[in-house]
Amino acid sequence: MPGRTERLNFAPDSALLTLADGTVLFGRLLVGADGRDTWVRQSARLGAVDTPYGEKGVVANLSSEKPHRNIARQWFSAEGVLAYLPLPGNRISVVWSTRDDFADELCALPAEDFCARVAAGGDMALGQLGLITPPAAFPLRLIRVRQAVAPRLALIGDAAHGIHPLSGHGINLGFQDASELASLLASVKPWHDIGDLRLLQRYQRARSEETALLQTTTDGLRRLFRASPPGLRGLRNLGLNLTDGLPFVKNTLVRYALGGF
Repeated sequence: MPGRTERLNFAPDSALLTLADGTVLFGRLLVGADGRDTWVRQSARLGAVDTPYGEKGVVANLSSEKPHRNIARQWFSAEGVLAYLPLPGNRISVVWSTRDDFADELCALPAEDFCARVAAGGDMALGQLGLITPPAAFPLRLIRVRQAVAPRLALIGDAAHGIHPLSGHGINLGFQDASELASLLASVKPWHDIGDLRLLQRYQRARSEETALLQTTTDGLRRLFRASPPGLRGLRNLGLNLTDGLPFVKNTLVRYALGGF
């Protein structure tokens, strides 16, 4: 049921969520899936190490002159990482991860100028672009959550972790969180307590390694692509070319990007 949350409490046998109109919702387990600025995690006093990148992700939906053929595209430049993500029809969603001042500059542009900058940033791969939804920017942060579970509470998705969007794996982490937690809950006997901390810690252990690996890898890639020394740029490009030339490595990365293991 819709409603603004006001208070979160935990009893020995239930989690209680109080809405602004006084309605109290309760259950044996509360799943927090309310994003990076999660009210649930903060209300439960689960700590997180929040590291700002000094960057923003500029997002918008646009129409394209040329068909995208369901191909996602990405460009790395001094102005950050620009991604074209295909939508139905000749439409795309763009995510431009860039430094704060350039992100603000992009969002302040008139619609026609914004579309021209995005088209130029993508080497005119899809021709001229038209604005469907106005650009908006959100701050990019690395968020490491010390505990993703507590008695009667489990966090999933961006509420449980935050990574840089350059790899496009943030949503996959969330999907795998949901899948792992659902599988665990489906496996318990009817008389078991699904809010028991010992049970929920099994979910946390199952997700901790993959989450840490992708956070570390994505953070390292972000640092690599932001580095400016010419020698390091050459090494970076060599690494990308080697990855592209190794089918096993390349296919493994693609399979994970599509939500596989």
